[in-house]
Amino acid sequence: MPFLSPRRATQALRLVFASALLALASLHTGCATTGNTASVAPRSSVSRDHALSLAQLTANAVGGQVFTVAPTGSMKPTLDESSVVTVEKVPFTELRRGDIVIYRSASGSPVIHRLYEQSGDTWLVLGDNNPAIDREAVSPANLLGRVCAIFYTAAGTQLQGRAALARR
Repeated sequence: MPFLSPRRATQALRLVFASALLALASLHTGCATTGNTASVAPRSSVSRDHALSLAQLTANAVGGQVFTVAPTGSMKPTLDESSVVTVEKVPFTELRRGDIVIYRSASGSPVIHRLYEQSGDTWLVLGDNNPAIDREAVSPANLLGRVCAIFYTAAGTQLQGRAALARR
């Protein structure tokens, strides 16, 4: 039986752990809706603390960050103030239309919106509940990452912590 180097074994264990964690999280967090078919984001019975813990475990597995969503309504029904997201760092060239990303606005605030259209070396973004694209575009310089996991919590559990604005 061939042996794995310690580095390869660690990589394999991380991959298995991340896969198991994401599978577990998907069982406990509900599924995102697509399009404007609902007025609120999905809910689950997961507590705020549990969602934050799951999001942090996921972030640790992918080398990412955890954000909560600010109560602006621009990403409803996909995300609202009860949602927690894990963001992974990805090369700008790997972004695709429809990805949900977090970028830093000119004022310094993180903003979470969906990629709408590529325009040269930037992406135009749009909140799911907004009628027009954002004034600012996403570039390699202001991209914080792509949402790789969404955790829904019980209704009425507005979250504290690092919030990404879903701007209207």
